[in-house]
Amino acid sequence: MKSVTFLIVSLIICLPAFGKNLCEYDDKIVFSCEVGTKNISVCLTSTGSVKYLFGTRDNIERQLSSPIFSSAACSGGAVSRVRFKTGNTSYVVYDVMCNSYRINDTLWSKSESAGVMVLNGDKVQVKTVCTDFDDSLFGINTALLPSTIEKEDFDHELP
Repeated sequence: MKSVTFLIVSLIICLPAFGKNLCEYDDKIVFSCEVGTKNISVCLTSTGSVKYLFGTRDNIERQLSSPIFSSAACSGGAVSRVRFKTGNTSYVVYDVMCNSYRINDTLWSKSESAGVMVLNGDKVQVKTVCTDFDDSLFGINTALLPSTIEKEDFDHELP
C-alpha cells in the first residue's frame, strides 16, 4: 500500500512539470504553444529526428516529420519557420520577433507572435496564432534544430 501511495504522490508532483506540450518525456521541446484547447508541439526526439504534433495528450490529431527550416532577419530580431509537408499541404510553425515601431531614440516596440499556418500549395488556408505558451518557451528554439535539417529559402510572400 505504501508503494502505491508513493507512486500516486510522485505522479501528482511530476505531472505538472511535464507541461501541456505533446513531446515525449525524453524529447526536447523545440516549440510548444496552446491554440484554444489544443497544443502544437515540435519535438526533437532522442534519436535526433524532429516531429510536429497537434492535438491533446489524449488525442494526437496530426503527427508529421521531415521538417524544412527557413528564417529571415528583421530589425531587432528574426522570423523563423519550420515547415512539415504532407502531399500538397504544409504545416508551417512560425515565430516573429522584430522591431515594430520606434518609441523614442533608444527604444522600440516589439512585434511578437507565433503559431501555425496551413498551406495548400502556396496558398494560406488557415493561420492560427498561439493563445498561450508552455514551459516558458516563446517561439522556435532554433538552437535545438539539428544541423542536418533541410533548409529552404525564406518565402517573403507568406504573411
